[in-house]
Amino acid sequence: MTGRLDMSLANDVQEVARVIDSLEEFGAAHGIPAEQCLRFGLALDELITNIISYGLAGRSDGIIVLAIEQRDGILHAELGDNGPAFDPLAAETTPPAGDIESREVGGLGLTLVKSFMDRLDYRRVDGFNRLTMEMKVKAA
Repeated sequence: MTGRLDMSLANDVQEVARVIDSLEEFGAAHGIPAEQCLRFGLALDELITNIISYGLAGRSDGIIVLAIEQRDGILHAELGDNGPAFDPLAAETTPPAGDIESREVGGLGLTLVKSFMDRLDYRRVDGFNRLTMEMKVKAA
């Protein structure tokens, strides 16, 4: 079974909720287990929030596009934005040291994204960051 979801997002963190809702509907319609949709959604939440909060902060011309597809047992997404070049795969992902009360905020999001996905690929094309994500779909 093949299915596809295409979305254009506003440069607004409230768009994350729309993405998660759409992903849940897409997953239910295509037999993707809820736990996998949750993990995929957490990864998208982290990435989109970072794009809006850092890459496109204060910009009125920000563009974010998302395509999600399920094919051949793989949940596949391509997330693109016209922010400054940023390769999340090259970013430091060492979790912060110390207990939760004393450590600095940050450092876990990209670690989670990398641990949830079976494959990640980044490229910069025509002024856009393009991140491809893949997760093998397990039978429900």
